[in-house]
Amino acid sequence: MAIAHVATEYVFSDFLLKEPNESKYKGVRLELAADKLVAFIAVGLPLLLISLAFAQEVSVGSQISCFPPANFTLRQATYVDSFCWVAVENQTTENGRPLWLHKFFPYILLLLAVLVYVPALFWRFTAAPQLSSDLSFIMEELDRCYNRAIRLAKSLATSSPSTKDISEDPHSGLEVAEGCFKYPLVEQYLRTKRGTWTLAWKYLLCRVLTLLTLLSACIYLAYYICLVSPTDQFSCHLYTGVPVNGSAPPAVQCKLVAVGVFRLLSCINVGVYLLLIPVVIYSTLSPTHPHQHGRLLRPYRLLPTFGHAQGLQLASRRYDDLSIYLLFLRENLSELKSYKCLQVLELLTAGESESLDTMCLLRTLGQVRTDLVDKKLTPNIDGNSQSGPVKEEADSFKLKDVSTVLLQDGQQKEPSCGCAKDVRQRVV
Repeated sequence: MAIAHVATEYVFSDFLLKEPNESKYKGVRLELAADKLVAFIAVGLPLLLISLAFAQEVSVGSQISCFPPANFTLRQATYVDSFCWVAVENQTTENGRPLWLHKFFPYILLLLAVLVYVPALFWRFTAAPQLSSDLSFIMEELDRCYNRAIRLAKSLATSSPSTKDISEDPHSGLEVAEGCFKYPLVEQYLRTKRGTWTLAWKYLLCRVLTLLTLLSACIYLAYYICLVSPTDQFSCHLYTGVPVNGSAPPAVQCKLVAVGVFRLLSCINVGVYLLLIPVVIYSTLSPTHPHQHGRLLRPYRLLPTFGHAQGLQLASRRYDDLSIYLLFLRENLSELKSYKCLQVLELLTAGESESLDTMCLLRTLGQVRTDLVDKKLTPNIDGNSQSGPVKEEADSFKLKDVSTVLLQDGQQKEPSCGCAKDVRQRVV
């Protein structure tokens, strides 16, 4: 009997999660995957196109090619190219379109990249610090709720059968329950985020700024492709002011070399930005998806602490801080170990026609594994009756050494309080 008692405690020690270190939640993701994808592509693509534009300038040489008069020397022709390249800022096409857009095209792409990255910087320096601390607290408390449920199941499973019932002895089971579920801290903390807009308006502002920047970039690039880039030739006048002899020299015909390359780069940029716009819209509306938030905390409703988690009203479409926290909590489910364990318990209870108690299920699992341990120890005791007690003491000592820390933590009892009836209802 002593071996079975210690083995049960040893089994429940496997279910317990390890206490998190100080750097446990240092790797919390503070940006959604969709937002990272949009920022990476929307900022990296213009920079890539700028590098291609400057590489074309280095390989080709001058960005303008003018046809000077036949009596001009080579140095005079080079001067004409330089003079007309500077004069592009004041030149227009036949339809009145400005030609300086060709000259400053790479720098406009650089400006677009900076504007797209501004919302990400705003979120990182204004909202990310608060979100990081709050998410670490919520995830740590969720793991603690799971550990408290395991400790309660272990205490109920390892209690002696000769003890009184919980309803008859309030100082036995109720003190354990009061110590395990003293206050639904996570649920109450999440309720305080209902109806507040501290993070919601920042997240919405960042997504709206990103969407407006992408739309503005698409409009500008479409204007450049359709109205400006078809014309790459202009007439450059080589004189300024009033001619001395009264007759002005003829204008020089010039052609911008890189306009075709700029038009191709603009088409690529517009196509990618149009594909990113639906992603930004989806990210903006993702906090209002109630079915995803409902599935997030559904496994935790198996725990006694989350018995009244439906009071959070996760099925509503409200755009507030609670939806933002649940959205980023779903993004960091890989860091939440208790979620994986509770999903296993949820799958076990999903196949049953009748609702099963979580505490009863955990006690049953512990007893099943204890029976397996007893089955392995029985043949050894029957086969060697003389060394049986010695071997039993050795096995018991070994199991006690492994679960010493858990026994010290699990056997701590809180002092009884006046709310024994409410605690009894939660446990039962």
